[in-house]
Amino acid sequence: MKSCQRHQAGTSVLAALTILLFGSFARSEAQEITPASQTVWQHVGRVYLNPTTGMAVYAGYLTHINGMTSSLFNGSPSQATAYFTFSTDVLQLTPLPTNGDVALSFVSAGTFNVYYNASPNGNWSNPSTFSSGQLIATFARQQSLFPEIGPIGFHVLSETLVSGGRFEFDGVTFDFNKIAPHGITFVQFFSTTPQTGTTEYPDAFAGAGATIAVGGSQR
Repeated sequence: MKSCQRHQAGTSVLAALTILLFGSFARSEAQEITPASQTVWQHVGRVYLNPTTGMAVYAGYLTHINGMTSSLFNGSPSQATAYFTFSTDVLQLTPLPTNGDVALSFVSAGTFNVYYNASPNGNWSNPSTFSSGQLIATFARQQSLFPEIGPIGFHVLSETLVSGGRFEFDGVTFDFNKIAPHGITFVQFFSTTPQTGTTEYPDAFAGAGATIAVGGSQR
């Protein structure tokens, strides 16, 4: 009888450990691909521009990411507390002839990086603070058109996921290869009123927007 009880106790412990281990593992890996046309993330950023050379950098932070239910901030939401940030490479803005009262520029091809920083330190006075921490995704863009009408600039472009990596946030493992494997489409607005920039980029322009999931190829 005691042998049977010990066997049942051992089986119960084993079952509990199995549920604990595999249940936790399933939770940590639980993630679905963002359906096409649904929001991947929302973001806030600034374009840092050298008006003499046309060179610029776009940097900022993410406010929401599809599939994440925890706050993306270490305290009250702001650029200084955001765990997830982004920055482009140095891009080139090339002016085009205006179309009536619409100002036009080409934005050069390049890359867009997303970072996870466990110790947030974003600072609008230093755009490099938005490219610190763990690199978790790189997207590639083609040349695109950036129109401005009065006080507002509007930018729409699609980017392809070049590389993603596994990262853990709030006890759950995520991967942009699952979040947005086919890439993203940006929809974003910018103010044409300049803010204080940096020595290298004297002007900064505030913006905000979202990205939409690109669907897979149909065969």
